[in-house]
Amino acid sequence: MNKVLVEVYVPVANIKYDAYIPLESKIGEIANLLANAMGDLSNHKYMPGQIITMCNYKNGKEYDKNLRCFETDIENGSQIVIL
Repeated sequence: MNKVLVEVYVPVANIKYDAYIPLESKIGEIANLLANAMGDLSNHKYMPGQIITMCNYKNGKEYDKNLRCFETDIENGSQIVIL
C-alpha cells in the first residue's frame, strides 16, 4: 500500500503531528482516523465531533470526503488541517 507523509495540524488543541496516510483511502475515512488519533495524542484536549473536515493548510481548500487521497493534491510533505 502506498502512503504519503503529511503534517497534521489541529488548531483547536494547538497540536501538530506527522502521519502516514494511505493513497488508496477516501478522504472521509482518513479524516476520521486522523481526528481520532489526534484526540488520543492530545490526551483528549481535542474531541472529534460528528462532522470532521480536512483542509489544505496553505490555501484553506476543503477536501472532498468522497475522493481518494491520490485524486487530491496531497503528497509527501503536505500540511493538513483537521477541524
